[in-house]
Amino acid sequence: MMNFTNQLSFGYGSNLDLTDWQKWCQRNGCDSNSIEMLPGIFILPDYELKFHYFSHGRGGGALDVVPLRGHAVVGKLFKSNDEWDTLDQKEGAPSYYKKIPITVLDENGNSLDAFTYVVTSEKTSSLHTPPTDEYFHAVMRGYTKYEILKKYPWAKTQLEKASSRLTISSGVNHVYTYGTLRKGEERAHIMSEYNDKVYSNCKLKGNLINLGSYPGLIEGNNSVIGEIHHTPKIQNTLRDLDQIEGFQGFGQEGSLFRRIIVTSEGKSCWTYVWNGNSDEGEIIQSGDWCNNV
Repeated sequence: MMNFTNQLSFGYGSNLDLTDWQKWCQRNGCDSNSIEMLPGIFILPDYELKFHYFSHGRGGGALDVVPLRGHAVVGKLFKSNDEWDTLDQKEGAPSYYKKIPITVLDENGNSLDAFTYVVTSEKTSSLHTPPTDEYFHAVMRGYTKYEILKKYPWAKTQLEKASSRLTISSGVNHVYTYGTLRKGEERAHIMSEYNDKVYSNCKLKGNLINLGSYPGLIEGNNSVIGEIHHTPKIQNTLRDLDQIEGFQGFGQEGSLFRRIIVTSEGKSCWTYVWNGNSDEGEIIQSGDWCNNV
């Protein structure tokens, strides 16, 4: 059995509303200070929200997260002062929700190991289970209080879609390219198979390094020049791009590039960052692979 005692917990549902948490603790004689919310906003990549569990305590559907390539769930990280005993009790773990290990991304694209609670297979239903208005608004209060919607406005859309069983498209259906996938480059045809709109000369904070036949994006304070591709079929797009970029998966070792979410021109985009050492190539001073000087 995996030990989650010293790990961080990723919250994505009603736990984002500390008022809801405090009321539950008061009703059940528990210490509301047993968990502490960390600063910052975090993303669970390749997962999506789903309502397929009826909570008797809520009188309606309660959220779950399910794996889905190219989708993303926004939330917060918590640490515990009581080895998660109180939160386990609130979540009905392990009978109703169980803990699973995950990898989350911070706002800078850094990966962190954590766990989250997902509904057990015995408690899920094949039918959509809509939430009550109170449950929906509890999640929205968390989104608002921690300014999640300010940076990731699509989070509200995904919650609304999940509530109505309309989660078909991802909230992150753009891809930022800066190298051989750009127009005129050797792999441009791959993006043309999936995109329905391309935005040129888009900027992203960072540095590009020259790795020979392709560039790598690393942290930095310069401007990188690239393209944003709107790709409605994001699952198919990333299936091919993950293979091309040597991305083994979140939480897996040995990736040539890591896939993260960045913001460029006000759009949330998937992109790939170099997973090797930053000194393996010279910095491209122009920040533009197509103008490699």
